[in-house]
Amino acid sequence: MTEPELPPAVKAWQLPGQWLREEKFWRDIGTRVLAGVITAAIVYLGALVLGYLHTPELGAGLALLLGLAVAAVLLLVAVVLASRLPARRRSGGAIALRLAVSVLLALAALAVAAAVVTDALRP
Repeated sequence: MTEPELPPAVKAWQLPGQWLREEKFWRDIGTRVLAGVITAAIVYLGALVLGYLHTPELGAGLALLLGLAVAAVLLLVAVVLASRLPARRRSGGAIALRLAVSVLLALAALAVAAAVVTDALRP
């Protein structure tokens, strides 16, 4: 019976370089960071709702950041929809509904961004 081939021995100082080249390593980091951010947001919002955090500046800042994030996501979706219109038109697909949704999403993003800016500038 033959023995299976063992992978070549990796020196200890070569391990970090090997990890940085692996896609699985970066996927694991991204997953864990996202899980940590979601957990922290849930704990923070729970503390804010339950009244453990009493500073109104934190809540106002969170609302402003959330508004900007919503505006950015709406604008990103509108841009993605609009960028795929030429390919859809070449393939013979209907583009009127996508164009209307894209324009409405862009207007909604602008409205949310304008509301956030006016709220931030309010004395």
